[in-house]
Amino acid sequence: MVSGRTAGRGNFSHPLPDEPLHLNASDVHVWHASLRLGEARLSQLRASLSPEERARAERFAFENARVRFIAAHGILRTIVSRYVNERPGALTFTSGRHGKPSLAGVRGAFEKVRFNLAHSDDSALIAIAHNREVGIDLERIRDNVESLKLAERFFSPSEFERLRHLPHDQANRLFFTLWTCKEAYLKAIGTGLSLDLDRCEVLLVPDELMARVRLLGESRPHEDCLIRILSLAPH
Repeated sequence: MVSGRTAGRGNFSHPLPDEPLHLNASDVHVWHASLRLGEARLSQLRASLSPEERARAERFAFENARVRFIAAHGILRTIVSRYVNERPGALTFTSGRHGKPSLAGVRGAFEKVRFNLAHSDDSALIAIAHNREVGIDLERIRDNVESLKLAERFFSPSEFERLRHLPHDQANRLFFTLWTCKEAYLKAIGTGLSLDLDRCEVLLVPDELMARVRLLGESRPHEDCLIRILSLAPH
């Protein structure tokens, strides 16, 4: 699982190559994409979407949201297609019980490709893994969020207490770190917000670049899940 924050410094993306892409068993690839695109590129991406995705895009009331949806989902198709040797428009996605998308209609090793998408403002992150579930989340750190009120409602008591005793700037940054970790975890296990955020407690390692999650009522963290925390440089 990966969580991202649009603050600080970091460079963890590369230009998308023309040749097919491959994953080793232990790999998780994370791609960063800007959703600020020209009309020609946006038209190409829209053409690669399924009829259902195009219909979803048209239901957005605001043009910015519609454009970001088309860009994010078109780029997702472009990237995933390089891992399964297929055209972007030929990919078929299906959804799990709580809405987590996965590939359908692929065979062999390609059946084990897993992916997840997150976007915030004009940035998107896409995580790709092989034979392991993956989740990713992305949020821009904002000062106009009542982080303590939200934490009191949605975080565990110990998480709220930790935030409550920090200076505002540190508390705000930690709030977004914990929030994206929780979202990435819930997306990875496929429940989404059907599992309440306050039921999963984020345990940060000392350097706060990695974390594990413990469900409330359990004595140990989820051993099969590890969260890597990334910072995306502002642009």
